[in-house]
Amino acid sequence: MLHEIEKILEENKQPPIREYFDMIAGTSTGSILTAGLALGYSSKKLIDLYQEHGLKIFPYQKLFDLNRWQLLLKYGLSAPKFSNQGLIEVLTEKLDKFKKSDGSYVTIKEVGGDEKKPIIVILAYDTTYRNTTLFTNYQTLEEGKRWYSNIPVWQICVSSAAAPTFFPPYELKNKEISQDGEIQEDWSFPHVDGGVTANNPTLCAIARAIQLGHKLEEISVLSIGTGESKKPLTFQETEGWGLIQWGLRIPDVFMEGQAELQSRICLQLMGGPTCRRYLRLQYELNEAFEEKPRNYLAQRRILPEKDRKNLWTKTPIAETMDDARKSNIDKLLHATEEYMNRGNVFENRFEHYGTVQEEIKQFILENGDPRVRYAKT
Repeated sequence: MLHEIEKILEENKQPPIREYFDMIAGTSTGSILTAGLALGYSSKKLIDLYQEHGLKIFPYQKLFDLNRWQLLLKYGLSAPKFSNQGLIEVLTEKLDKFKKSDGSYVTIKEVGGDEKKPIIVILAYDTTYRNTTLFTNYQTLEEGKRWYSNIPVWQICVSSAAAPTFFPPYELKNKEISQDGEIQEDWSFPHVDGGVTANNPTLCAIARAIQLGHKLEEISVLSIGTGESKKPLTFQETEGWGLIQWGLRIPDVFMEGQAELQSRICLQLMGGPTCRRYLRLQYELNEAFEEKPRNYLAQRRILPEKDRKNLWTKTPIAETMDDARKSNIDKLLHATEEYMNRGNVFENRFEHYGTVQEEIKQFILENGDPRVRYAKT
């Protein structure tokens, strides 16, 4: 989707994403896109990163793969599915703009240069203090310097992408320094995926913009999803579930559910489906229900699993977040391309709004003035 947006910006003689938007916010994999775009990477470069190195981040599919035995020996049966070493190596070795010319790593306060263009907001969940940290490269004078200001941005991305059950938490460290410059104590801030509390960071980005002094009616938002899993969990299936069954589905059930709710809240907050200052791009990976009946009271029947396919490509797409095989990434790219060409940005049982490409172009043309523009990835 980002690549298509870049093309439409270029066709309409608009600046690239990092200059067009005043703020970019991201959670989990969106944190990598956020940092990458802000540091000057094109969307194609970031897509290539996943295509070429996705299997380094997610190297196997089976829960008890032989390559996982080191984690099992270290942590026991409760071990995360993957080590975060592959993700760390990809961010530190494959993205040269995360490094400075002297070999040190770009800190979050250095992203966007002195002008802080764009402002970035990356979310992760602090497991010690039990709150969501909004990592940003811009603080007001009243806010002052934050504890994370000198932390490399790649470490913040690893924290934001540390999805429970898939990766271990990532420990961010800071040193408390006294007024005379002596180190008093090492502080530890372990974080996990920001999607635990805000899988869709749009609402947080709007709140941050308002906190910085902007009125809601001045804000325009382009919100980009990564594809929704709508796999039904029936009563008969879940009736006897306990800790293990629900625990294994935390990323799927809890993150998807609150992301969908936050999307609905943002939609109404910004003025509803016809608001020209808000555009949400999202699609279902696979159709899990029969076609929507005209009678809005009628129940939609669940499709047999063998019949669940993407609406446009008519092929099934793996809905697990760790399937980084080339065949699955190709399916995702194909489905996204078809959604951009044939999908609608909003629809219910009786109404269909404009096509995706038409709405993106309209959004860019109508919000091309110097008003505040924010993007979520």
